[in-house]
Amino acid sequence: MERKLIPIYEAAKMLGVTMTTLRRWDEAGKLKAVRAGEKGHRYYRKKDIDLFIQDLSTISWEWVIDQAAHELDSHYHCANSAIFQSRLEKFNEDLMNIKDVTAIHSLIVAVTGEIGNNSFDHNLGNWPDVVGIFFGYDLKRRNIVLADRGIGILASLQRVRPSLASHQDALRVAFTERITGRAPESRGNGLKFVRKVICEYPLTLDFRTGDARLILREGDRDIDIHTEHDEFFRGCFASITF
Repeated sequence: MERKLIPIYEAAKMLGVTMTTLRRWDEAGKLKAVRAGEKGHRYYRKKDIDLFIQDLSTISWEWVIDQAAHELDSHYHCANSAIFQSRLEKFNEDLMNIKDVTAIHSLIVAVTGEIGNNSFDHNLGNWPDVVGIFFGYDLKRRNIVLADRGIGILASLQRVRPSLASHQDALRVAFTERITGRAPESRGNGLKFVRKVICEYPLTLDFRTGDARLILREGDRDIDIHTEHDEFFRGCFASITF
């Protein structure tokens, strides 16, 4: 058998996904397996796993859209806000090593913290399955990813604004309006603060919830929200690049 082949159950554990997800990725050509043995069992090359594991967006996205809930690898999983704050501090320290982002260092950390805290604030006591969030960052690629399998922006805002009927409207409100009556809002402007920072500094945000997707870049004045017809999911996903 080829050297450094990893059985599917070990590969699933390394990636923090289920074996069912790996089989689906294999069939879709996203992460091809090697068939070996008399029964043609799936194995994976370690170098392929190592390359794939660097793609935080793929790992977190597959986790939030997977119909079968499963725990994340502990490297990415923040089961509560205390763990998230601890890892945010580590991220803050690691980010200090990148000299050319010194001017916006604190803002990057603040935006990351706001998005992560938003997940904990608005899913408190209402997590549908997996409690907590995905939080990972790749400083070489200058990418930060946060995701949750929570109730989503629409369900959260409908508590105080029942008239909201779509994920697109809810996402627009979340990034443009201050809504009274939500306790976490007293802490600050939430996602409105995130929008302000992204639009004023060299950052890009890809934010998704339900079937709605918002991409914000430096210099954007308007909110442009798209409908992702084939990629509906319940929670939230955010990718920040700097």
